[in-house]
Amino acid sequence: MERRDRFLPPYIATRFTARLLTILLLITAAVSGLSAGFEISQIHLLSGIDSYAEVNEETRWAHTFIRNTLLVSRLVLYGSIGIAFITWLHRCRINVRAFGCRRFRYSRIWAIIGFLIPIVNFFRPYQVVSEVWRASDPRSVETPVAWVNMPVSGFVLAWWLTLLASLFLEILEAALLTHSGATVDDLFAARSIGVLVGITSASSAILAYLVISGIEESQEEKWAIISHAEAEADATDPFRIDHSFEPEPPAITARSIWRAHTADP
Repeated sequence: MERRDRFLPPYIATRFTARLLTILLLITAAVSGLSAGFEISQIHLLSGIDSYAEVNEETRWAHTFIRNTLLVSRLVLYGSIGIAFITWLHRCRINVRAFGCRRFRYSRIWAIIGFLIPIVNFFRPYQVVSEVWRASDPRSVETPVAWVNMPVSGFVLAWWLTLLASLFLEILEAALLTHSGATVDDLFAARSIGVLVGITSASSAILAYLVISGIEESQEEKWAIISHAEAEADATDPFRIDHSFEPEPPAITARSIWRAHTADP
């Protein structure tokens, strides 16, 4: 394994952000599961009536309140996860440069703007995460470009597809509830899509956790391998300068001051 370039960026562990993401993702999975269960209860209610007008006002208000609460909770969680995930991914992308990896197709800035540019954000984040996954592989330490031949876990693609599916279904459900009539058939279709939203959102959260934990473990293991190899190389380097040793300053006494004074021409 080649020695690591001393001018590379420092490796910084992202354990805290990863743990925060884990908590947010688990909460999201739970809230999404509750949303799916609520939509199923709505479908059961609608299947037993001929017109939505048959539902009393109190039941309508209670169902609307629960649904809006779950919706707002999911939106808040989505925003929090988005900020934390972009921060985490950008740091992980810097870390793979700290490993000495080179020849990336996408620079580190794409870990941020890839999520913000319309159309491009349908595929660029997946590409960036795939590169980070491969470059974090602890088996790719022999050369700076060994990571190129590393495989990408199927969890990465599954996470991205379920995330896109959940967002698309969320928009479709909102459009149906906003522009369709208040008939039982329209509401039944919207609630059915709502069930799919909850399922895909919960699945995406679980898969995102697997992707994050996989990259975290790989980066920590790869950094441990690189650090151990460098420590061994430094120990066997005959020209290595030990900067930890500092000579003690000479003691200043009356005699040393007199000698210095008399020795001065």
